Amino acid sequence: MLSLLLKSMRSRLIPTSLVTISLMASMVLLLSIERIQQGAEEGFNQSISGVDAIIGPRSSSIELVLYTVFHLGRPTNNITTKTVNDVKLRGDISWLVPIALGDSHKGFRVVATEPNYFEHIKYANGQPLVFSKGVAFAELSETVLGSDVAEKLSYRVGSKIQITHGSVESIGSKHDDFSFVVTGILNKTGTPIDRAIFLDLKGYELLHLGWKSGKKIFNLDDINLSSLPEDALIPKTVTAAFIGLKSKLTLFNFSKNIREYPKEAISAVIPGIALSELWSIVGLVDKGFQLLSWIIIAISLIAMVTLIIASLDNRKQEMTIYRANGASPKFLAMMVLCESLVIGLTAIVGAIILVTIVTYFATVQLNLALGISPSFKWISMGEIIVFSFILLAGALSSLIPAVMVFRKNLHQTLS
Repeated sequence: MLSLLLKSMRSRLIPTSLVTISLMASMVLLLSIERIQQGAEEGFNQSISGVDAIIGPRSSSIELVLYTVFHLGRPTNNITTKTVNDVKLRGDISWLVPIALGDSHKGFRVVATEPNYFEHIKYANGQPLVFSKGVAFAELSETVLGSDVAEKLSYRVGSKIQITHGSVESIGSKHDDFSFVVTGILNKTGTPIDRAIFLDLKGYELLHLGWKSGKKIFNLDDINLSSLPEDALIPKTVTAAFIGLKSKLTLFNFSKNIREYPKEAISAVIPGIALSELWSIVGLVDKGFQLLSWIIIAISLIAMVTLIIASLDNRKQEMTIYRANGASPKFLAMMVLCESLVIGLTAIVGAIILVTIVTYFATVQLNLALGISPSFKWISMGEIIVFSFILLAGALSSLIPAVMVFRKNLHQTLS
C-alpha cells in the first residue's frame, strides 16, 4: 500500500507539496511563538538569583527591574547614599549592594558597584559568579568585564579602557582623562551580566568630579588626586541597591516599610513579582499569536481535505484500475487516510527542523538584545502532544473523502 500511495502522491506532487508546506508553516509559527516565549521567560527568570528586593526611586516596578537587572532603558532618578545607608542599618537585612548606572563603553553598559557584588549576586537558581580570568577590582582604577564584553572587544586582563559619559542610547563624551585597568573577566552566565562592565563606585565618582550638567568643566589631569579628602569620592547618590534579607518571611513587611520611608520617596521591588507582572502583559500578546496560529492550522487541514476531495474526480481512472485489480473499497479508503497521515508526518518533521533553526537564531537575537541565553530542546512533551493532536485532527478530517471512496462501488467507477 505504501508504495502505491507514494507513487500516487508523486503524480500530484505540486498540490500535495503546497498543502504540506502550508501545514508545516502553520506549525512552525505556533511552536516558534511558544518556544521563544518560554525561552525568553526562562532567560529572564534566571538573570538574577538570591536577591530578595531591589530598592530604588519610586517608579514602576517593571521599569526598575528592567534598567537595574537587564540594563534596558535609562534610570528616571537616583536615591541618596544617606538613604541607602539608613536602610542598610535595618536589622532584617543580611547584605546590601548599591549600584550606579549611566555611563557606557562601546555600546556596553557600565555598572558601578562594590566588590561584594560578585559575592552576593547570583544567577540561574543560585549559581555564583565565577572569574574565568583574574580577580575582582580592589582599587578605584580597576574594572571587571562580562564575558561578552571581553570576547567582542578582544580585551584581556591588563587591558586599559576609557568610559563614555552617557548611556548606550545617548551620544556622550569620553572620560579620556582617566583609564581603568581590567583585573578580571567573568565566566559566561547567559544573563545581562555578560554584557556589563563593572567599576568601583569611588572610581565612578572620580570620573564625574570634573563634570556638571552633563558637560566637562575640568580635566582630572589638572588636580592632584592624592590631595582629595576621603569623602570626596563617596557618591552622593546611587541608582538602586540589591538587598538580601535574613529571612524571606519578612519580605512583604520590608517592602511596606520601605514605601513608608519618610525622608525620601523610594520603593522596594520584589524581582519575582515584577517579572510575573511583565509576563502577564506579554502573555496577552502571546495568546493572540497562538490563537492566530491555530486558526492557520485549521485552514491548512481544511485545505488538505479539500485537495483530497477535489482530486478524487481526477483519480477516477486510478481508482478504477485498483478496483479492477481486486482492491476493496476498504483498501482505497485506507489509502486516503494514510495519505493525510503521510502529509501530516512530513509536515511535522519539517516543522521540527525549521523550529529548531528559528529558535536557534532567536536565542542569538535575545542574547544580543537582552543579554539572556535561554535553552531550547529539540522537542518537548508539550510539543509531542500538539503534534499528536494535529495528526489526529488531520486523520479525522480525511474520513470524509475516505467514506466517499468507500461508498463508491465498481460499477460507479467504471461508468
